[in-house]
Amino acid sequence: MKQKHVFIAIGIFWLVVIGGFIGYKEYTIRTGTEVLLKMAPVDPRDLFRGDYMILNYDISRLDSIPSAPTGLKQHDKVFVALTAGADAVVTATGAFTTPPQTGLYIAGEIDEWSRVTYGIESYFIPENTGYDLGNKIRNSQGTAFVKVSIDKSGRSVVRAIVVGGQEIDLKNLRPVK
Repeated sequence: MKQKHVFIAIGIFWLVVIGGFIGYKEYTIRTGTEVLLKMAPVDPRDLFRGDYMILNYDISRLDSIPSAPTGLKQHDKVFVALTAGADAVVTATGAFTTPPQTGLYIAGEIDEWSRVTYGIESYFIPENTGYDLGNKIRNSQGTAFVKVSIDKSGRSVVRAIVVGGQEIDLKNLRPVK
């Protein structure tokens, strides 16, 4: 009888953990500010995880952020202040080691290459569509963006990929044979 209770408790624990992750992301999507980040894809496929895109952003390079703090080390937290233009495309206006008191910002961490990562660098897509999507983005002539929701704590979630002003319908991408 005790083993049954332990098994049920473990099951409930994992349901709460998984529900917490889902709730965390859903909260950011529902309450966050929707913005566009300029991007460029790097790699459309992973043998073990399937099709996904590794996304690079203009705001990931510290040298491209005005008044970025110096002396940052790997795993240091950084908060990048953002300003949205009329087209919702954001640019970095500064970087700080503490959250700014006002305005929109995105929270990140310094990686081993002294770049800022935001936890939105991977985007999973339907199987066998990675190369087609990568080609669309490469041929977009600088009009490829990632639609992101950023909540008041700076947490971010990828909502969609936008190319040439249109959201990509991932369900209707032509699979590569």
